[in-house]
Amino acid sequence: MTPPTTTGLASAASHLPLVLELRDVVLSVGPPGAERVLLRGADLRIREGEKVLLSGLDGEARSSLTALLDGRMPPTYGTVRVGPVRSGRLGRLRAGRGTTVLDAGDGPGSVTVADLPPDDDPFSVLVLAGHEWAGLSVPGRYRSLRLDGGQFVESPPARPPAGVRVPLAELHRRTLAALLEAGVEAPAAEAASSVLVDAERRGHRSHGVALLPTYLRRIEEGGIRAAARPRLTETGPAVATVDAGGGLGQPAARLAADWCAAKAAEHGLAAVAVHDNNHVGMLAAYRHAFQRHQVVGFLLNTSGPSVAAPGAGRPTLGSNAICLVTPSAEGGEPFCVDLATGVVAAGKIRDALNRGVPVPPGWLQDASGAPTTDPGDLDRGGSIPLFGGYKGLCVTLLAEILAGAVAGRRVSPDVGKQRKHPEQVMGCSQLFIGLSARHLGPAGEPEALDGFVDRLRAAVLDGHATRPARPWFPDQPEEDHAAEADAHGVEVPASVLAELGWGLP
Repeated sequence: MTPPTTTGLASAASHLPLVLELRDVVLSVGPPGAERVLLRGADLRIREGEKVLLSGLDGEARSSLTALLDGRMPPTYGTVRVGPVRSGRLGRLRAGRGTTVLDAGDGPGSVTVADLPPDDDPFSVLVLAGHEWAGLSVPGRYRSLRLDGGQFVESPPARPPAGVRVPLAELHRRTLAALLEAGVEAPAAEAASSVLVDAERRGHRSHGVALLPTYLRRIEEGGIRAAARPRLTETGPAVATVDAGGGLGQPAARLAADWCAAKAAEHGLAAVAVHDNNHVGMLAAYRHAFQRHQVVGFLLNTSGPSVAAPGAGRPTLGSNAICLVTPSAEGGEPFCVDLATGVVAAGKIRDALNRGVPVPPGWLQDASGAPTTDPGDLDRGGSIPLFGGYKGLCVTLLAEILAGAVAGRRVSPDVGKQRKHPEQVMGCSQLFIGLSARHLGPAGEPEALDGFVDRLRAAVLDGHATRPARPWFPDQPEEDHAAEADAHGVEVPASVLAELGWGLP
């Protein structure tokens, strides 16, 4: 009785055991003579660890299917085989052992796609959802089905709608308001909002407001302590530590950058180590203190494992970040070199996931170590290759030792992943170093460094037979994007807006 359009539905690996099976099931509800037939010879199979979103169900259908699966209602006809079942409301019940059946309601409202249990959760999940949920599953995350004519049929995720262009001031206002509403104190909320919006302005969506839903989820679950205030302890005239206290990462990083730059301007050299921290965003966002004090900043950060060592197939190292800030003439923008040690920042892969597009070849490996272009594979045990082979490994080890072992007494294998464990403080660490050309350069020589950056720009140009097209220097993409963003705002993916519940036109 299975028509060709229904699914036996085995998108999971066929070797995994079945945890739920409906075979040729008929299910009728209601009084005799006025029965409503919900299922008409329907088949459904879910394997261990699989996630399924089943849409097209009104309230009666959702409650009846839940009763069928947890044994409170027998089928009218057919076979139901199911192990232990837990059932509850999406957003209120976390996945657990056996199969978790979650009622998502008629349409995304107080709960959204952000509340769906993540891919790397090891438990099986069946989400029962209304008509408005059809096509809202994130590509690669959930097998998407709908109830149609009493059958379970494939419901491919809808093509993601275009993003919405939002003015920077509006984006900052909404981001700040969301953090304040979550219980974050105003100074910390302002620091985090500024860093996220600055990343958007400079063209790094991977470090922008797409992170906000994760931050809010982590605040709710305790991985980010909303009331934490970073504490700075001076351990020498130009050396300090900052205990972030498990709060938002940006306030602790900003405190460290401000103190480090001021002391470097005074003493010639300064260093600040930050520990017990969470995600800090784009390191170049902390450039302003070094520009203001006219000192060079060297910033390093550790993160949880997402990168595979050369030749490896599993993520065991962090896509650590290294940033050099070189001040320009007073009142200008400093020159920044800011890079992750993977071939790409993990956030850029998640940005592709938000937009429903594949990633370029070479950016990602799946859980088996094979190349993949599906951005969802990153959160299914995939990994990002290191850039530059063993030389890239050397660069990431610089961050591991300086920002990890020295600053925080832990390296990236010990750092938590913010999406996988939203209830835990990541425990990442940062090292901020400031250097003053006035103190360290040859006596009598000009101390301004922007002229040297200009000489390096010219050296890059001189290596070409004809002038190359812009951008040809590391800061130029950010400069171009900032000018566009200042004039026209930035485009925020519709999926991110939906997660945040922002009803922008």
